[in-house]
Amino acid sequence: MVLILPLIPLLKELLIKKMAFTLQDLGQNIRKIRLSKNSNLRPGRPMMQKELASLAGIPASSLCNIENGKYRNPTWEILTKIARALDCDLPDFFVPQQKEVQAAEIALREMIELLVKERLDSLLKEKIR
Repeated sequence: MVLILPLIPLLKELLIKKMAFTLQDLGQNIRKIRLSKNSNLRPGRPMMQKELASLAGIPASSLCNIENGKYRNPTWEILTKIARALDCDLPDFFVPQQKEVQAAEIALREMIELLVKERLDSLLKEKIR
């Protein structure tokens, strides 16, 4: 256990970095929600960027850049307009990607299991001597 304790801050930092939320994540979440909505212009088809931009009252190029994670500082006002146009809540845009959370948890578990195994092996070798 002595070997594991100094590594806990490092493991926490790794977990936080794995779950960091980026502008790309924001854009992917907005795109995912947009594509889950039916188009008013093309029934039975997903909503297009131009349609959402028009409903939100923002330029289509801005929405494109937001969805691609290239819009540096999307304002709260713009995000609120997009959320209203999509008929969703603003926090829906900030949900971490589940795959990343699961990958970080798995990596952390594997690292801890490996460290525990190494420590147990070390203790067993000491007892045998």
